[in-house]
Amino acid sequence: MIEENNSTPEAIRQMSICNACRYCEGYCAVWDAIEFKPVLNKGYISHLANLCHDCRDCFYACPYNAPDHEFKLNIPRVLGQVRVETYYANIRPKFMKFSLERPILFTSLSAFIAVILVMVYSSLLFGLNKISTLPMTTIIPVSVFKPATMAIYLYTLVIWSWEALSYWSEINEGKRFTASGVMRGVYDAFFHRNFLGGGTGCKVPGENNKYFRLTAHSLVFFGFIVALISISFYPNIFGYIGIVYFLGSLAISIGTVALIYIHIAEDRGSRSQKQSSLDYAFTVLLFFAGITGVLIPILIGTDWFNWNFLIHDALMAVVFLIAPFSKFIHPVFRLISLIKYRSDSSRQ
Repeated sequence: MIEENNSTPEAIRQMSICNACRYCEGYCAVWDAIEFKPVLNKGYISHLANLCHDCRDCFYACPYNAPDHEFKLNIPRVLGQVRVETYYANIRPKFMKFSLERPILFTSLSAFIAVILVMVYSSLLFGLNKISTLPMTTIIPVSVFKPATMAIYLYTLVIWSWEALSYWSEINEGKRFTASGVMRGVYDAFFHRNFLGGGTGCKVPGENNKYFRLTAHSLVFFGFIVALISISFYPNIFGYIGIVYFLGSLAISIGTVALIYIHIAEDRGSRSQKQSSLDYAFTVLLFFAGITGVLIPILIGTDWFNWNFLIHDALMAVVFLIAPFSKFIHPVFRLISLIKYRSDSSRQ
C-alpha cells in the first residue's frame, strides 16, 4: 500500500544532514538544488526526488550510510520512495491510483486483455483462417490506423498534462519557468546529462559500473523515438522504413534486457522496492513491444506476419494507454523538475 507523504519526513531528515555535509556537492543536479533551499519542505523534497536520476554515486560516496551509523543515510532509497509517492499523489484521475499499488498485475492484465481483444475482434471480423492471408491494410486500414493512433497519443498527452499541472502546483513555490530554464532542462533530459552522476557514470547495478545504465536507458529512449517516427509512415513499413523500424525496435529490446538485468543484479539495499516494482512491470512490457517490432520485417511474407503485427500494435497501444498510470509518468515529472532546477539556477 502506497501512502502519500509517508516518506517525506524521513527524506527531509536525511537531506537536511546532506545539506549540512555537502560531501556530494557537484555529483548531480540534486546537490546543486539543495543549496537553493536551506530549510527543506514537502514540495521541495518532491522536487528533489524527481530531479534524482538514481545514479547512486552519492550512496557509495557517503560516509554516513553504514547500517550501524546513527545517521542511517540512504538517499537513493528514500528519494525513490518519495518519487513513487509523488506519482501516487498527482496521478489523474485519482481513481487510477490502484495501478501504482499493483503495477505488475495492472500492466500484465492490461497487455493480456488488449492482445486478446485485438485477436478475437480480428478473427470474428475476418475469420480465423483468413487473418494470415489478407493484406494488413485490409485488417487495419490506414483510415483507421492513423486516426486511432493520433487519438491515443492525444489521450496520453492530455492526461500527462493534467498530472503535470498537479505536480507543478506542488513544487512551484510561486515561481515561474524561465525561457533559459525550459531550454536547458529539455536539453538535460534529452541528452541524459544527469545519468553521468559525478562524472563517473551511474553506479548501477553495482559500485564498479559506470555507463551501463546510461547505455541501456539511451537505447530504450532513442529506440522508442525512432520506432515512433517510422511507424507513422504506415502502411509503408517496408524497405528503408522497415529497416529503421527494425533498428528502433532492436534498440528497445536490447535496452530493456539490460534494464531487466539491472533489476535482477542491483544492490537492493540502495533501491526503493516500490520504485523497483514500477520499473520492472513497465520494462517487461516495453521488451515484448520491442521484440514483436523486431519480428515485423523478419516475418514479412510468412503466415505469422499479420498475427505478430496485431500483437505488436496491441502492446504499443497499451504502452500509451497506461503511460500516465505507470512508470512512464516519470519523464513528465522529471522534465518539470529539471526545468525548475534550471530556472532556479538562472535566478541565483
